Amino acid sequence: MEWGTGAKVWLWIVLVVNALSCISVALLVLVSPLLAIITLVVEVVLIVGVILLLFKQQKMGFYLLCASSVLSAVFNVILGTGIVRAVISAILFPLITYLIIKSHWNELA
Repeated sequence: MEWGTGAKVWLWIVLVVNALSCISVALLVLVSPLLAIITLVVEVVLIVGVILLLFKQQKMGFYLLCASSVLSAVFNVILGTGIVRAVISAILFPLITYLIIKSHWNELA
């Protein structure tokens, strides 16, 4: 199976942005080591999900994306970034990803 251009571009953007986000976690270590570790774990789960989806075409990658979105929303609410923003982010990211890959859903392993 070959991803369409839109899916490839979206998944690559997600991969690069979250890789950069992982790098920025280093600055968070100075503020709160526990928060940095939790954030890093969530980011790594998301990156693994994108890699599984982009390169291995596995549904597990999408499920990891969803799980990391939910965890991220929970931590954002706990940290006070706002319930509305956290929920919108947790819903939009997996929804956009699903809408882009839905034509290939049955072909995923």
